Amino acid sequence: MRKILLSTLLIGVAALVSCKKDKPKDDIIDFEKEYTELYALGGAVNKWDPMDPETMILKSKDNFEIVVDLIKCNENKLIKFCLTKGKEWNETEFLVPAAVEPDKAYAFLKEGENRLQRTSEKLDGEGNLKDWFFGLEAGKSGKYRLTVNPRKNTVTAEKLSPLDDKPEMQWEEGMVYMVGDATPAGWDINAPTLMVKNGDIFTYEGPLAVGEMKFPLEFRWDGPTYIADEAGKEVSAGNTYDVTLTPDGTPDNKFKITTAGEYKLTLDTKKLKLKVESK
Repeated sequence: MRKILLSTLLIGVAALVSCKKDKPKDDIIDFEKEYTELYALGGAVNKWDPMDPETMILKSKDNFEIVVDLIKCNENKLIKFCLTKGKEWNETEFLVPAAVEPDKAYAFLKEGENRLQRTSEKLDGEGNLKDWFFGLEAGKSGKYRLTVNPRKNTVTAEKLSPLDDKPEMQWEEGMVYMVGDATPAGWDINAPTLMVKNGDIFTYEGPLAVGEMKFPLEFRWDGPTYIADEAGKEVSAGNTYDVTLTPDGTPDNKFKITTAGEYKLTLDTKKLKLKVESK
């Protein structure tokens, strides 16, 4: 009996020593994720594709900063955030407002702390991604410092100086407009860049950025639009390209500017041609 008790005691002591030996002293495991990158998307930075978002600056642990002009516009999709760069939208995790205005895709950004939520197809399911942004109330436009904490899911807004709101644009029948991140209007379909009309000829002279563009006739995505004859059609100065008029915006074939600069665009809506010239 004593031998059995002694054997049991020895086995217990050996197991205890083994456990202590396997676990290093003062071994503190940090399960918290370290955030080293964060990005911005939206009209304020004229970046809409998570493959190429605007980089934010890491100022301190978990705090990312961007100083940006936020100007109220009709669409009011000014800014949201994403955790990665170089992934397709359906593989990207976004930081968006915790709630939005009724029947809108934006929340009004307030000075001080604003709550965020995470959204992705992985988290919310296919087709349930929340494509939400922060916008501004009338009279609140300005240069802002935004500090985003992805661990706390907050964005803190500090207004540095006031700016004028963007004038509300009125649609004109018979006109052609430009929209896209290559254009001054960005992707604001409610305030696209107006082309100059001369009969069947519409022209634009001014800056174009690297990006995409198309030519809507109305302030809606599913309206009549002049598009390229294939998706991602690259255009360059000194060339003329075929154009197609689609009644409902599909297929979404956009022209692509690969070199930023000053351009003259001539759209012939009768011959369905787009002439591209440098200035």
